[in-house]
Amino acid sequence: MSSVKEVAKRAGVSSATVSRVLNKDPAVKPETRNKVLQIIRELNYKPNLMAKNLRKQSSKTIVMVLPTMANPFFAGIARGAQAAISQSGYNVIIGTTEFDKLQLSTYVNLLNTNLADGLILVSSNMPKEALRQLAKQHPVVLCNEYYDDLDIQSVSINNRQAGYDATCELLGRGYRSIGYITGTRESSSLLGRMSGYREALQEAGIAFNANLVAKAKSNYEQVIEVVNSIADKEKSIEGIIANSDMLASYILKGIKEGEIRLPGHVGLISFDGTFLSEVMNPALSTVAQPMYDLGFSSVGLLLQKLRNKPETADKRLFLPHRLIVRET
Repeated sequence: MSSVKEVAKRAGVSSATVSRVLNKDPAVKPETRNKVLQIIRELNYKPNLMAKNLRKQSSKTIVMVLPTMANPFFAGIARGAQAAISQSGYNVIIGTTEFDKLQLSTYVNLLNTNLADGLILVSSNMPKEALRQLAKQHPVVLCNEYYDDLDIQSVSINNRQAGYDATCELLGRGYRSIGYITGTRESSSLLGRMSGYREALQEAGIAFNANLVAKAKSNYEQVIEVVNSIADKEKSIEGIIANSDMLASYILKGIKEGEIRLPGHVGLISFDGTFLSEVMNPALSTVAQPMYDLGFSSVGLLLQKLRNKPETADKRLFLPHRLIVRET
């Protein structure tokens, strides 16, 4: 009788990939799936249904996947998740992808092999259609992101309002030329903040200027290059909104070391409210997100699903944010 190893060898893939195909993992590439299924037909392979059914028992484990632990914002979410799980009878596996899509499939496979019961995706960049298929097969909660056209529960702040509030703060200081340094991903949080930014400018009678918006990774050299590029195009820049405290800390460092070319004093507001916003000199003005509560609430929603309890929250759970004005 054929085995998974034989199928994997003939198809030129790993046994784990064969398992993902059998469990209809949406992360498997179509060409790989077709190749494995062809070999399965040729070998007349029959999965061991008894072993599969044994694995269907609850693992009492959930998985939370973060983009990285390098950003203290995600570490704060992880702390909230660990607190929420402590008295639940479940275990939590907290892993990072470091923005590697292949690493994400490793965590998804824990669901497909019944080694985990549910998944929390934090700031995930999984393609929308793959996410839709995954949520049809397994309990999934989104943290820090949401999509209006996906029927998946999510926890986040109201990013449109947060972007609006940050922009209004700078406008209230009399600034009219306000730049925005974003991350490199077209996430729902970024799109929401940009919507609020544009809305505030429009209300103030200021036309949106694409030259004032630029993308940058959390990398010092790239942030310096991007801010200087904006400053060279728009000599009168008066304020900057940074999409994270990390980006803002790089901007401050560049200003203090004379590597960023700005015309004079510039107002600076960031997002997240991590310890970086407090320890930087000068201290950062920031839109503080409830990191701990984001993690805690995400686990609560997922456990509710796993215990087959009726959903008590809306699909979109918005937690309050706070604008903290400090020295920038």
